[in-house]
Amino acid sequence: MKYIKSFIEKNNENLKLFLRINSTIFPIIIIIYLLLLIINQFWDKIFQEYLNINAIFILLLISGTLFLIPITKEEKKVSQIRKLERKDIFIFLIMGLICSVLVWIKIKDFGTLSYVISCIAGLITLFLSIFIFYDQ
Repeated sequence: MKYIKSFIEKNNENLKLFLRINSTIFPIIIIIYLLLLIINQFWDKIFQEYLNINAIFILLLISGTLFLIPITKEEKKVSQIRKLERKDIFIFLIMGLICSVLVWIKIKDFGTLSYVISCIAGLITLFLSIFIFYDQ
């Protein structure tokens, strides 16, 4: 354990720079991954021969984990509680609708059950978004 502490103390500035670069790269990787995933879903695995999407997913997981390190170390800033506005409700509804449509596209072969499952998935997305907004 003391070796790790000495390594961190010696390379503190380099680690901070690496985490700053990672915080810039992570949103780019997540957008690229989601776009490739959606394109791959609609055009019948077009990237299967050329690109392994799972490798990008592993990179995304590692980058996301490193993205959270500085966030968890920061102290929580006390601020005023924001009220739920119209644009927030609109964004949450759009997210729920997109989730419902994507789930329905994936399981539309199940018949009537696919509508029920996709509605439940959309409602879960909607409620989780509201709960996260209020930090509960």
